[in-house]
Amino acid sequence: MTETPQSQTPDSPTPESPTPTIVEKPKRLRKQTLLIVAGVLVVVAALGWGAFATWQKSADEDARTSALDSGRQFATDLATYNFQNLDQNLSVVRDNSVGEFAGQYAQVAANLQNMIVQYQATSSAQIISAGLASSDRDNAEVLVFLDQTITNTNSPDPRIDRNRMQLSLVREDGEWKLSNVQLL
Repeated sequence: MTETPQSQTPDSPTPESPTPTIVEKPKRLRKQTLLIVAGVLVVVAALGWGAFATWQKSADEDARTSALDSGRQFATDLATYNFQNLDQNLSVVRDNSVGEFAGQYAQVAANLQNMIVQYQATSSAQIISAGLASSDRDNAEVLVFLDQTITNTNSPDPRIDRNRMQLSLVREDGEWKLSNVQLL
């Protein structure tokens, strides 16, 4: 049996065995990879911005549509009443009013309530036209043209009043509320 010299162990490389070499990737390949990653990031960012812009436009359009719908309903509620269920008619407007206007409306309604009942007055409203003068997600100005048909014991034949009003709306807790009304 032959002995191996102490300096050589079975695990140590022999002078004849090749040493491992590290292969470096060409710089061109690294630049291409960086360009691809950068391109993907730009595309993702553009898609994200496009989705956000689309969502924002949709939210703005939804706010305009709901403000106009609410304005039309509030104008109808303001101009419609019946002496037989006047408390219910007035409470609908009171429940949808805020701020200084809510107090003003409550006072005017209280002053008119006895007269409406005494003369057995009724009124119905028909919206002729409505549109937004201005709006954003939390505030809107709605212009409404409506015909109000009124009857009472002094005037049993229906009388039509052509009303024009500007309603100021504010969004509170996700719902539009009436904050002011001006007759035009």
